[in-house]
Amino acid sequence: METLHLVAPGDVITTDTGFMRGHGTYHSDDGKLVASVAGVVQRINRLISVRPLQSRYAGEVGDVVVGRIVEVQQKRWKVDTFSRLESVLLLSSINLPGGVLVSRSPLVPHFCSLNFFP
Repeated sequence: METLHLVAPGDVITTDTGFMRGHGTYHSDDGKLVASVAGVVQRINRLISVRPLQSRYAGEVGDVVVGRIVEVQQKRWKVDTFSRLESVLLLSSINLPGGVLVSRSPLVPHFCSLNFFP
């Protein structure tokens, strides 16, 4: 079993110049690979990165996100996803049951009042 190597910002990870720097690292002026965040060192072949102990969620395509609609505009909704910034949800990105696009459906006002607003 591989042991975890915890580092703090400014800790020297290696002095070997043969490694490439990944996320959470930088090269110091004297060529050492140094951690820029507190976390666990990960090495994949010649790439060294530091996985932060605590980080913000970074969404990806296909993720399910829970939020509250805070503003309805002509072609988009503003959604509070409890993150640093509000999110924007385009009406053209939403499918009603049966695969009907929201932007082309006359039922949009009715659908919104039933499902999204108290």
